[in-house]
Amino acid sequence: MPTPVLLSALMTASAAVTPLPAEPETFRFHADHVLGTSLDMAVAGASPAEAQFAFAAAQAEIARLDRVLSGWRDDSEIAALNASEGAVVSSDLFAVIGACETWRVRSDGAFSARLGLVEAAWSDAGRRPEAQALCDKAEAARTPLTLDPARRFVSRPDGVRFAPDGLAKGYILDAALAAARRAAPCAQGMLIDIGGDLVCAGARDWTVGVADPARLQDNAAPLATLRLANRALAVSGPGPRDRQVEGQAISHLLNPATGQPAPRAQAAVIAPRAIDADALATALAVLPPAEGLRLAARVPGAEALILAADGTAHQTAGWAALTCQAATPLPAAFQLEVGFDLPKVAASNYKKPYLVVWVTDADKAPVKTLLILGAKAEYHEDNYVWWRRYGRKQPGLLDAVARPTRAPGHYAVGWDGTDDKGARVPQGRYIVHIEATREHGGHSYETFEVDLGAKPLQTSAPAKDELGAVAVRYGTLK
Repeated sequence: MPTPVLLSALMTASAAVTPLPAEPETFRFHADHVLGTSLDMAVAGASPAEAQFAFAAAQAEIARLDRVLSGWRDDSEIAALNASEGAVVSSDLFAVIGACETWRVRSDGAFSARLGLVEAAWSDAGRRPEAQALCDKAEAARTPLTLDPARRFVSRPDGVRFAPDGLAKGYILDAALAAARRAAPCAQGMLIDIGGDLVCAGARDWTVGVADPARLQDNAAPLATLRLANRALAVSGPGPRDRQVEGQAISHLLNPATGQPAPRAQAAVIAPRAIDADALATALAVLPPAEGLRLAARVPGAEALILAADGTAHQTAGWAALTCQAATPLPAAFQLEVGFDLPKVAASNYKKPYLVVWVTDADKAPVKTLLILGAKAEYHEDNYVWWRRYGRKQPGLLDAVARPTRAPGHYAVGWDGTDDKGARVPQGRYIVHIEATREHGGHSYETFEVDLGAKPLQTSAPAKDELGAVAVRYGTLK
């Protein structure tokens, strides 16, 4: 689940007009119906083939571990363990059960993967009265079990059905990232997101959002926006798995001490590994906020935000340092204008140029394509900066935005400060790009790095090849 960078900067009197160093391209992938949700992945600084290899490797590892850890499949390895009194298991299942037991002790019982029978009772309205008795049976949350690492043997006490969902996704995320990095060792950065829980690695930062539990629409503004590098984020709390009991929503998370639904609180946790972030988020969504913060403080490298059932927010001391501050929007009356000349080139086979003007944020993420002159994709491929990074990924863009090519002369295009979705962007640093190519001619590419705030600015660049002079103005234009 990735969100736009929110930046705020003071406006400068002029802007650089020389081309910026090439940024590593980021390839993005999406797949539905993965672990009952969706998979999103970003690979930066790799070739297209390497990025595809990384995504394929991550998908294969996720599918492999789903066959091991899924509590929703009758043919999974954990289903076989739950049907026995104990078994010799794979290294993956042994590692997950072992981690669950470690976190059960570490959280003083707030996290438990032993309540599968209790969860099943809550899923069946007719059996809900049995939940407390099932939780108490054989002290399901406390009965010792055998973990023999020499044989990888796991015993299953009476009354226990393993349900490691609160940690298994994190284990899968860590494993998928490791598999992807082996498949594309030269990639500069990767991020894998499964249903809002994610892990990232590499020599770059990623900007991600934490969903607001009060606004669960896919396009809702995030509760918090974070800047992460080589870390994992897990969120536990209200969601589509919550149950309806007598017309009232109750949490799908159970308190291991009682077998009853926990208060509908949300916990977001950042940690070096996804497995730890996942387990800690589950525990913090069950514990009272003060106890949860004390537990998070004992976990090296972890930071947390807890939104209690009464709506109050509680966070660890280091959470704010990872949060992107909310930015001020551009002034409502301000606009940006790009004026450009198309020169007349002396050539017997002169063709009108194909041209693109677009805006990105400081990280080169697309904000809005302002103008496309020429409607034939085969010629826009020669505008290779725009085409490779954005145009080919948005097949409907030419039909929606393109205009006929223009004869030599002076032209202007405006930007009202909104993104492709119509939302007004925040103040901060942006890059204005203009690129032109001509059939049987040359290629020109110009960029302007501009700090857009509450003060006007003007900057320009001289003629270059297929482009004449270019000027950028920002403010209350007339």
